[in-house]
Amino acid sequence: MTAAGVSLLTSIYLGLLVGGIAFAWQWESGAPLRPFASPGARWRHALANFGMLVVVVAITDVLVGTWLLRAGSHVLGPPRGVTAGLALPVAAQILLAFVAVDLYEYAFHRLAHRWRPLWLVHCVHHSDPHVDATTAWRHHPVETTLQFVPYFAIYLALGLPYWIEIVRAIVINTVLYAQHTNAGFPRAIESLRWLLMTPAVHRQHHAPDLPLVDRNFGTLFSIWDRAFGTYAAPAGDAPRAYGLRKLADARFQTFAGLLATPLRARRLAPPL
Repeated sequence: MTAAGVSLLTSIYLGLLVGGIAFAWQWESGAPLRPFASPGARWRHALANFGMLVVVVAITDVLVGTWLLRAGSHVLGPPRGVTAGLALPVAAQILLAFVAVDLYEYAFHRLAHRWRPLWLVHCVHHSDPHVDATTAWRHHPVETTLQFVPYFAIYLALGLPYWIEIVRAIVINTVLYAQHTNAGFPRAIESLRWLLMTPAVHRQHHAPDLPLVDRNFGTLFSIWDRAFGTYAAPAGDAPRAYGLRKLADARFQTFAGLLATPLRARRLAPPL
């Protein structure tokens, strides 16, 4: 991969990051699965979630990824690790990265639902009572940082060039927008659930009650949930409700409230 190629991939990534949310916003405006109470409520919801994206970019991407771990120096640098001497074709390297990182993300996500300290930061994402495309931005920076460091290490350990993560981010961000978009998807998309985490499958995971909140942990592939017994087939486009009952109060839904949720929620008895 050349510097020009990385620049092109970065441009595609940024274009889809902005273009994807613009597309989803318009689609949700015309045919929402669950309308907001008012346009103002929708904008307040979006701005709070956008605030979390800004903080995550500043802390996880810039402070930790760029400054502390110097991830940029590995984008074009010669890889070292298990597969570095095998001369794998580029397609094989990309496939290996997608599978390895997705399996890791499944394991991390499942742990986040089992281990309370991690759940207290992950619950920020689950506390959204009105899932839409902006919910894809709604992650606490502590969670994203804890998640980022090991999968950066995966690339180093496997000897895979880090520019592949830009390719993966292009795909995953598009998938995350789709999984959270407040609109129904065609049956052709949902028919892929035997392999992929389609929007209807993922929305079950945002239900407030057991067992659904502890099902469908996969990010891209549904095969991990099927293999490890955590898959739940959707009964419809969306569950009857979203969010977490003990975090539904307005004080948990503002930007400041989202940042403070891990501290406030620790005082609440489980389940949230």
